[in-house]
Amino acid sequence: MLMKLAILITTDKYKTHIDNILSSAKRLGYEIKCFIFIMDDGVNLLKDEAFVNKLKETNSNVSLCDYSCSVRNINEKVEGFLYASQYENASMMNELKDGDRLLVF
Repeated sequence: MLMKLAILITTDKYKTHIDNILSSAKRLGYEIKCFIFIMDDGVNLLKDEAFVNKLKETNSNVSLCDYSCSVRNINEKVEGFLYASQYENASMMNELKDGDRLLVF
């Protein structure tokens, strides 16, 4: 059974932790469908090209709070990422079932 991992990123302080979790899951062969929602100061991580590329490599469903990007003057869009609202965050949470995991940074 495919486990779902949801990651809510609200700060740019834990980039290394997030990177290590994604790398470890892949290296250990876990079958994970990963949903990532980035908001608040977490959108500052979009300025880090290596981090953005890591998210793309994981084939995660990445959604960004368009409002958070707007108020932080992050106007350049990342191809393949969904620029959305809190609705996508709520939808991500509602898809989680027993055995799935949610990490909040």
